[in-house]
Amino acid sequence: MEFGRFGQSGRLESLMPVFTFPLALLALLAVPALVAIYWLRSRARERRVSSLLLWREERQRWDGGRRLERLQTPLLFFLELLAILLLALAAAGPMLRAGDAGKPLVVVLDDSFSMLAGNEDSVRQRALQAIETELRDNRYESIRLILAGEAPQLLGEAATQTEQALKLLAQWHCGAPEAKLEDAIAFAFELGGNRARVLVVTDHRPTQDLSDSRLQWWAFGSARQNFALVSATRSRYDNEDRVLLEVANLSPQAGTTTMTLSVGDANDQKRALREPQMLALGARETRRFTLTLPANTSALGVQLSDDALRADNQVVLLPETKPTVRVALRVRDAALRGLLEKALQSLPHVRLTPDKPELIIADDTSESVNAPDAWTLQLLVESDAASYLGPFVLDRAHPLSEGVSLGGVVWGAGKSTGLPGTPVITAGNIPLLTDTDRAGRHELRLRFRSDLSTLQQTPNWPVLWWNLLDWRASVAPGLRQVNLHLGGEAVLTTETGVRDVQVRDPRGAERQLPVQGNTLLLRAELAGVYQLRAGSQQYAFAANALRREESDLSRTTSGRWGNWATATALQWEYRGIAWVLLLLALAVLAVHAWLTARNAGRALAKENA
Repeated sequence: MEFGRFGQSGRLESLMPVFTFPLALLALLAVPALVAIYWLRSRARERRVSSLLLWREERQRWDGGRRLERLQTPLLFFLELLAILLLALAAAGPMLRAGDAGKPLVVVLDDSFSMLAGNEDSVRQRALQAIETELRDNRYESIRLILAGEAPQLLGEAATQTEQALKLLAQWHCGAPEAKLEDAIAFAFELGGNRARVLVVTDHRPTQDLSDSRLQWWAFGSARQNFALVSATRSRYDNEDRVLLEVANLSPQAGTTTMTLSVGDANDQKRALREPQMLALGARETRRFTLTLPANTSALGVQLSDDALRADNQVVLLPETKPTVRVALRVRDAALRGLLEKALQSLPHVRLTPDKPELIIADDTSESVNAPDAWTLQLLVESDAASYLGPFVLDRAHPLSEGVSLGGVVWGAGKSTGLPGTPVITAGNIPLLTDTDRAGRHELRLRFRSDLSTLQQTPNWPVLWWNLLDWRASVAPGLRQVNLHLGGEAVLTTETGVRDVQVRDPRGAERQLPVQGNTLLLRAELAGVYQLRAGSQQYAFAANALRREESDLSRTTSGRWGNWATATALQWEYRGIAWVLLLLALAVLAVHAWLTARNAGRALAKENA
């Protein structure tokens, strides 16, 4: 008789065991032998004796013999029969199909912000309901969740219960600028192994056939009209900020939206910068806008009318804040000092001051060495010098060499080949600029004779000093960038002694992050303004959802592709149950031994009575 159940495909799936070594079932031939032992009994002949005193046992013995008697079936017979059956079946190596409950499930979640389309009835919300239904209606050995963003990311540990998986799903925020599903699917199969089922949850159809696969693809999107801000930048030019905006109609039909501009910090009430502007855009049309703001203007907010996707309808652009580098100029040579002052004063965010300098430029070693935290650049003006036309060798991996081109330049410097530090610029085997890194504090040495050089007359001169000041500013306390794309990484350099930073994200949630090496890297997973507190200093940066491909909802759709029930043979897993049969056989034999010992004891007691 065959037992089975109905699977997802609608057909009856067999639950009969599969035997690895079916020849071992020949051991069942011991069953007729056991029956014969209890059936063929030896019949005692009648003898007349004068007395029974000499007989040690007077009861009838039921040993095997040659005569056919009525089958006697005591309890020991059934125990011996059961033990033989269990041992024979165990030797055959029976395997049972594990079924669905024995399989792990890996869910790949599209983490791009297009999953927020629909607002209250978003794609993400409908996907969550479908996933919850799947987890409650079916049992899985384990459940793993993978966020498919710019790179696959495992969401927590493997869950063994539905409630655990649902708690992990609450951390699915859909804040990535894109979803690389192919990479996430490959990671899912590698993580789950050959037994796992993979479920992809997104808002668009698959790009290949899934008819025979362990992969299922669920889409919950729908084609909608959407207006989006696809580009937004704010840059400092002299004493003003220039803003560039691009608004796109990412649908095959024309439509209108309203753009509103406002200024104000996050904690202040915003004020309108100008009257709201009605925009009429044709199908697939993109329109560009530029405006100029005073240098001290606070955060600029750009807002479009609400539509299918709110994440790309607003942008916040903060004013650029670059740390000012305090420079102490200790150069005694009047001509060289004049060249340096002219070059440094032309650079923004530079302050020439002897108080608490962050960079010391000097032509005297004794003055440069006494600065505990400042970087130093020692100018070496040597009397025994020559003019070099090259060939110049530059370390292009070093920040000071960026944009420097010394073709046709004459550089006057000393003739010795020995100079401490790692060479950055050399003329043949003559080092001209070297760098020594002392646990983040750099000591630079520059060999230069202005009377033998044309370097100061070329663009390389201001470029060289720009690189130095920009490099020094990059490691000063503060943020490297204040306006990021969603998914970007904010780099914060803290003051010495700061061990942690208090972070408040756009939702208002706060957390405390540790600082390592005076640097904190924070990924912008949500669109909006982030507030940071590092010691006594406060910083802010904005993350904006600017991704044309994700804002285009015209190709999103709903549907389900793939059928786990029609997968290949790897779909089913078989588990051995021989160990269960062996345990049962041992239990039966233990009961048999106990009954035999008990009967023998009773017989002995009866004889002695």
